[in-house]
Amino acid sequence: MILPLTGRSRKSPSFFLLLFFIPWLLGAQALHFQHRYLWVVRNTLTSREKIDDLIQFASRNGFTDLLVQVRGRGDALYRSRLVPTSPLLRHVSFDPLSYILEQAHARQLRVHAWVNVYVVWSPNQQSTPAGHLIYEHPNWFDEDYARSDLPENGKNVAGDPDEGYYLAPDHPQVSSYLLSVFREIVALYPVDGLHLDYIRYKGAPYGYNPEAVAAYQDRYGKDPRKVVLNFKRMPDNPLLRTEKEHWDDYRRNAVTQLVKQVHAMVGDVRPGCIVSVAVKPDLNQAREKFYQEWDVWLAAGYVDWAIPMNYTADLHDFAYNIDVIYENLPEKYRNRILMGVALYNQSPLDVHDKLIYTQVTRFPGFSLFSYNTLAEKPEYIRRLHLSTR
Repeated sequence: MILPLTGRSRKSPSFFLLLFFIPWLLGAQALHFQHRYLWVVRNTLTSREKIDDLIQFASRNGFTDLLVQVRGRGDALYRSRLVPTSPLLRHVSFDPLSYILEQAHARQLRVHAWVNVYVVWSPNQQSTPAGHLIYEHPNWFDEDYARSDLPENGKNVAGDPDEGYYLAPDHPQVSSYLLSVFREIVALYPVDGLHLDYIRYKGAPYGYNPEAVAAYQDRYGKDPRKVVLNFKRMPDNPLLRTEKEHWDDYRRNAVTQLVKQVHAMVGDVRPGCIVSVAVKPDLNQAREKFYQEWDVWLAAGYVDWAIPMNYTADLHDFAYNIDVIYENLPEKYRNRILMGVALYNQSPLDVHDKLIYTQVTRFPGFSLFSYNTLAEKPEYIRRLHLSTR
């Protein structure tokens, strides 16, 4: 039974209708999903012992796929000729990705290399390895509209420690560099998938790296800073609105073209390898604020799976994000969406309710963020009442 979805408000009618059915659902439907993904943060990959515990846990509890974070902040938890080794690895001879692939495949678990795409440095990092982009290409970093937000050769400058510093998606050299980094992983390791995270701009004020601005100005004869400033002064002017929309589309296209190129590269280098993306859960916000048009990526076939990070603890908001998906995407595209659900900010019962909602709205699977919570709280997984495969 599918519930009617309207998506007209945060307190969506579909949500309240679901509340009526929850007692029936709890008694009549078990949580059965074809795809059961688990995000594994990079601090789990630092030793064989931690990886062994992870594999045993995932196999025992019926997970099908592991998204393992092998690129956190422009570094590598794998053997690379292009990227410096992560300072999290005390023994540089240890190759976490190789080891987890061996162990997981022996248990019929699929492994996806989870890579943070544009975010590559945080000012609160304990250490930054030699050869990092912060030293080699500081001119590749993004900048916001109002002021320079560029890091200064690894110094602890002011910034957003949670989000970190981003490469500029619209910089002429960034995409080719990232494509070579991801090609190396897919070529050298028998990964089942490549999972792209932070595949977006940091926010609407960004995209003003000086070289990126110069490239746009050379091509279109417009300074995007002036375009935005003029539009803010006269938002009702149709010509200025058109110029602003062109600049926004340009930024969206910068991200979309990288996704397209990655998918084509993966298909050439390792046919059958899955390309998935972690995305903002509200399609409208993703497109307008972060220039992440993931509905287009699905429709164009640039990704195999989209995983909305529907991490809110509020079931109203969780339902609203699904409503927006229903309004914008036909069923054939919704069948390629796995619902991302957070564990760190809510109780097992709250997570269970959201997995019920995911099942009722007919998504084929879920991804839980993250294994850290399940490892720290052994009772958590039991209280989710997930059926094993």
